[in-house]
Amino acid sequence: MKKFTILLLIAVVAILTVGVKWAISDDTKTERERRAQVNTRVDNNGYWRKMAEQGLAVLNPEVEIAPAVYTGSKINARSVAWEDSPDVPVTTTSSRQSENSIFVDPNNKLTALNSNNSGPISSSFYGANDLFTFDGSETWQGEVFGAGGSNSGDPAACIGTDGRWYVGFIASNGGQGVSYSDDQGESWTKKTVTSFSSTDKNHLWVDAKEGSPYENYVYNSWVEFSGTDNNDIVVQRSIDGGETWEPKINISNEVNAGSHNQGINLSTGPNGEVYAVWAIYDGWPQDEKALGFAKSLDGGESWEPSTRIITNIRGIRNSGVPQNMRVNSFPVMAVDASDGPNSGNIYVVWTNVGIPGQNTGSDRDIYMIKSTNDGNTWSAPIRVNQDPIGQGKSHYLPWITCDPSNGILSVVFYDNRNTNANQAEAWVAVSTNTGETWEDFKVSDVSFTPSPIPGFASGYMGDYLSISALDGLVYPCWTDNRTGQVMTYVSVFETLDIRAPYSLVVAVDQETGSADLSWEFNATNGFEHFIVYRDDVQIGISSTENFTDQLPDYGYYTYKVTAYYGGSNESIPASKNAQWGSSSIEVSPDEVTATLFVDEVETQQLVIKNNGILDLEFRLSGFFNKSSIQKYDIAKGGGDEYISNVTFENIQNTSGSEGYADYTDYFAKLKSDHSYEITVTNGNPYEGDQCAVWIDWDQNMIFDEEPVLLNLINNKFAGSITPQKNAKQGITGMRIRLAGPGQLNAYDDTKYGETEDYRIYLVDWLTMNPEDGIVAVGDSMLVDLTFDATDKERGLYDEVIWLNTNDLENIAYSIPVTMIVTDLMTTVSADPSALCQGESTQLDVELSGGSGTFTFTWSSIPEGFESEEQNPVVSPLESTRYIVQIDDGMVIMSDSVYITVFDIPDVNLGEDQILCDVSDYELDAGNPGATYLWSTGDTTQTITASGEGMNTYWVEVINENDCLSSDTVMIDFATSPIVELGADTIICHNSSMTLDAGNPGASYLWSTGETTQSISIAGEDYEYGTYDFTVQVTNDKGCENIGDITIEIRDCTSIDENQQLVGLNVFPNPNTGMFSLNLSSFGSQTVSVRIINLSGKVVYEVTDLKINSSHNMEINLSNVANGVYNIFVISENGITDKKVVIQK
Repeated sequence: MKKFTILLLIAVVAILTVGVKWAISDDTKTERERRAQVNTRVDNNGYWRKMAEQGLAVLNPEVEIAPAVYTGSKINARSVAWEDSPDVPVTTTSSRQSENSIFVDPNNKLTALNSNNSGPISSSFYGANDLFTFDGSETWQGEVFGAGGSNSGDPAACIGTDGRWYVGFIASNGGQGVSYSDDQGESWTKKTVTSFSSTDKNHLWVDAKEGSPYENYVYNSWVEFSGTDNNDIVVQRSIDGGETWEPKINISNEVNAGSHNQGINLSTGPNGEVYAVWAIYDGWPQDEKALGFAKSLDGGESWEPSTRIITNIRGIRNSGVPQNMRVNSFPVMAVDASDGPNSGNIYVVWTNVGIPGQNTGSDRDIYMIKSTNDGNTWSAPIRVNQDPIGQGKSHYLPWITCDPSNGILSVVFYDNRNTNANQAEAWVAVSTNTGETWEDFKVSDVSFTPSPIPGFASGYMGDYLSISALDGLVYPCWTDNRTGQVMTYVSVFETLDIRAPYSLVVAVDQETGSADLSWEFNATNGFEHFIVYRDDVQIGISSTENFTDQLPDYGYYTYKVTAYYGGSNESIPASKNAQWGSSSIEVSPDEVTATLFVDEVETQQLVIKNNGILDLEFRLSGFFNKSSIQKYDIAKGGGDEYISNVTFENIQNTSGSEGYADYTDYFAKLKSDHSYEITVTNGNPYEGDQCAVWIDWDQNMIFDEEPVLLNLINNKFAGSITPQKNAKQGITGMRIRLAGPGQLNAYDDTKYGETEDYRIYLVDWLTMNPEDGIVAVGDSMLVDLTFDATDKERGLYDEVIWLNTNDLENIAYSIPVTMIVTDLMTTVSADPSALCQGESTQLDVELSGGSGTFTFTWSSIPEGFESEEQNPVVSPLESTRYIVQIDDGMVIMSDSVYITVFDIPDVNLGEDQILCDVSDYELDAGNPGATYLWSTGDTTQTITASGEGMNTYWVEVINENDCLSSDTVMIDFATSPIVELGADTIICHNSSMTLDAGNPGASYLWSTGETTQSISIAGEDYEYGTYDFTVQVTNDKGCENIGDITIEIRDCTSIDENQQLVGLNVFPNPNTGMFSLNLSSFGSQTVSVRIINLSGKVVYEVTDLKINSSHNMEINLSNVANGVYNIFVISENGITDKKVVIQK
């Protein structure tokens, strides 16, 4: 921030204490009492000349003026018809002019009246003069002497519709006077408005609206600095052209200014409304804090209660500008008295430090507010000067006019955007759309170096500029010192009634890139169409107030829309930035925790990735997790001496006298263990003054720390502040106190001096590098987060880092950050750390440091385990991480141990078995590659079990991780029951036969449905014929066998032996494959014997076997498998069959 030269009248008084002897000395008065005789609020030169005569002030000395720089008379503006407008001095008489007022004759735009503070080259003073032009500023006439005689200046010029000219001024006695002329300046008549001697900063206005109910009423207003209306604005009116003046009315009392009201400005509306606006000072000396407003709707006969129409502003009267001249932020008003669509609008301009409401920075910019409802409500501030914001440039002393023929606004002001900081040019801003948008341009032909006028009040080079317009002809009027003396210049130009579009809105469809533009416009004659530009390239025209554009690609664009009036006439543009696409931020991790031991430093990294389609711009906020602080208990100073400037790190604050001021919107960012110089300037020093600084290091909202005492060096207090390493990081307060002699502490009000509170951001344990950057599409950037626990106490430290980005979806992105500082050391182990399923292990926590009192909280991944023991025993079923949190009452430490759980072999020998008629059985332990031990002593994966009866087999399997598993199986090698029902036979129908299945204790199921061991077959129960009888026998082992027999029921009275089938018998049955087959018949027959297994395969066959009565055969089937086989004997009379069981 540039250091501004502060030009305060009170500073001049301070000079007297060190370098000037009082002209009139009174040894009975103290220095403080002598200074109190000077009212530093007064701006009038006459007052300061009197103070100088009494030895209470020093006027400006003679100094060498820096040469002006010619920059050309060309005007480069779309809203102006002329390209060239040379500056014209209003007089060629050797004199000095400053503080201008200009007014265009409402009956003739080529006639204008100028009045300025005039004086000879010497130090004497003429007062408010009268100078005029009848040819649009080509030439000027008039006199440099006071209009109607000498006066104390503060000129205000105006002209009524009846042709009467007026010049208002402060009278020589300090009262108010008005001179008028009915012959266009040939002669002047001076009238006294008030003889009250303590008036200042007056303004005069005439209702020049033809047809107004109060046409040509004249209004005069000022501030009074004594009496019943002390510090208030009063107004008087004349309804007879200034001949007589009605009693004054106080119009500012209701705003309750803390110090005073000053800088009145009057204007009238189209229906005779009278409006007044002024600056409010809530302390002194200080900048303007608010604007007051009052209105009269009956021609000034009565006034409605005054109000504050905008608060929380900051003017420049105390803060100053880089140029060497005193300044102010008195508001200036214009009212649209035209018959146009915006008739009645009220416009107010002033200079603000930075953006209104923020009121910080080195910019001095001009802002405007407007009302469309007689001042009942007001718009948000609109910036008038159009150069880039934030460049530290100064634009000041604005004056606004509204052309009564068309409502076009023009503002004149000093400006240093294109010059050295201490130089200035005269500029004008024009708006054709009620101040929504502005075009500004240079009107002076030179840049010059402002310098106070010798013999005038300290810093004085004029307190205001002026401008007036009619029928498009605009008269900007200012003072500069290009000739070596201050002179008034006018540079007339003509505005084009070319209205500009405003309120441009661009809505981009982020899916398609279609941009819909819309705007507002007040059409005037000659308008043809709108021209639409993208990035300064024309892309189309529109006859309506909307346009659709298809963006060519992702990116950032600037749209501009102008109104085209034919030929080369094109309005200034309404402008709006737009974008298609966005960056897309991804931050990893989204939360950062660092655990450090005391004195340890650790760096972790944030990964900032751009997943979007445009470059990602980010800035890491160093403001941490708070943006404001609670208010500290106030400690006031009694004033007189005051803090006029504080310079500390990034704080550069110039201020006035407040007694107490809360500047916690200003902050300094400090790093621990670094030293920072602080300088505090005393705005009104006295011997014995002292200054100290308190910083709430422990953030307990009390300034109970030892103060830093500053040393006095040339009316400035200076010192060094070094945050200690163990200071608490974050936001805290800083208090600066300036006071007179006596005990100085952070609290208690003092008789003199001032207290100011500021905000400190202390960076101690967390630093970030880099703090900002640009990440290309698809790329990422690493940000180092350095945690520093040097000299830190054990505990938890947390902050929230804010990422400000251009990601449309994540404008602000927060990242919680925690540093845990401890001397608690933990070691978590397990013995063993690898085990087999089903085994257990001991978890062990070893501690050192900490408070000595600990609690333990165990958990696991996967979930399922919880414990509060220090050393629990666990039996995990799968590999598990066991996590323990150790709380010593101050810090929680976490550690973990991973237990690897190996799978045991999956050994399954199957269910216990009962094997019927089976002698061998294979057992498989699975798990190829493992180690095996069987109960049989075998060490292979598989064995063949054999034997008789019940047998027990077990196996142990050890896998590659030395995990053992086993299984046991019971195998019963059982035999099926032998069922022998005998050979097929024949019984007579009148006989019976018993069939016995044997195998007592078994279960039976006969083909007859019976379940007994034996059954009886009675021939008489059956018809003659052949019948098969079978039985299924199941023993106690579950083994089963089937026996069958065929019985023929015959009529025994006549047996046909030739039809008898062959009977057969097998012994033994079951057998091992070797058995006897006995065949029997009633006669001789030829038969075939065939033995078939259950699948139908013939395993034995004999054909053409001749038998007679009986035949025995020895059969050898030892080569066939165990099982059941069918024996068939085939004869001419039929087939006899029987089953045989082979068990080897």
